[in-house]
Amino acid sequence: MRLGDLPNSHRRHLLITGSTIGTALAHCFAQDDRVEKVTLTWHSRRPETTSAKISTTQMDLTDDEAVHNTLSNLETLDGVINAVGFLHGSGVQPEKSISRTNPSSFLKNMEINTLPTLLLAKHSRHLLKASQAGSFSSISAKVGSIEDNRLGGWYSYRASKAALNMVLKTLAVEWGFALPKCTVAALHPGTVISPLSSPFTANSNKHLFSPDESASHLKSVLDNLTPQHSGRFWSWDGTEIPW
Repeated sequence: MRLGDLPNSHRRHLLITGSTIGTALAHCFAQDDRVEKVTLTWHSRRPETTSAKISTTQMDLTDDEAVHNTLSNLETLDGVINAVGFLHGSGVQPEKSISRTNPSSFLKNMEINTLPTLLLAKHSRHLLKASQAGSFSSISAKVGSIEDNRLGGWYSYRASKAALNMVLKTLAVEWGFALPKCTVAALHPGTVISPLSSPFTANSNKHLFSPDESASHLKSVLDNLTPQHSGRFWSWDGTEIPW
C-alpha cells in the first residue's frame, strides 16, 4: 500500500530534522489529516511553527547519545525524514579542484551529511518496526549520484552525499528482511532557495524552488512509495536517479 493510500484512521507520527526544508516539510505534512503529530528537531536555532501538530525539540544529530535520548522519549513513530545538510560554512567552501581539498572540510561534510542518517536509523529502528507503514528517508542531492557526475568538483560534498546514498541502500537491504513494512528512500529536493544554496544560485539558470514548493513535491513522492520502492533514489518530480 502506498503511504498516500493509508486510511484517515491510521494517524501517523513523524520525526523531521533540518532547518529550511525540514521546517517546510513539517508544515506540509501537518496539513495531512492522516498525520497526528510531527516532531521537528533543531540544533542551533529553534524553528518558527504555525501548527498545533508540530512540536520542536533540540537535538545534536551528530551525537549518538543525544539521538538515543530523543528517540527513546517517543512512544510511537511512523516516519523519519532527515533534512539536515551542510555545503559551506566558516572557512569551508566546495572544492573546485583536488588541490583545494583538506581533511577538516571533508570530515565536516561527512559528519553532517552522512552520520545523522546512521544514528537516526540506529535509534528509530524499534519504533518503525512497530509501525504498520513505516518510512525512513533522507535528503540527498543529485550531485551525490556517481553515474550522473559529469561536471566534477565539490569533492567533499559529493562524497558525503554518495556515502549517504550507500547508507540508505544498505539500510534498505537490511530492513527489507527485518522491517518489511518500512520504505527507505533517498530524496533529491531540487535546487531550493535557502542559506545552503544561496551563494551558488545567483547566476544559475536552474529553476529555484521555494522551501514550500520543494516540500510539497517531496511529500507527493513519499506518498506514492511502497516497500517495493525501498532502496532507491528519487528526484522531486518522482523520477528515479541512478546511484
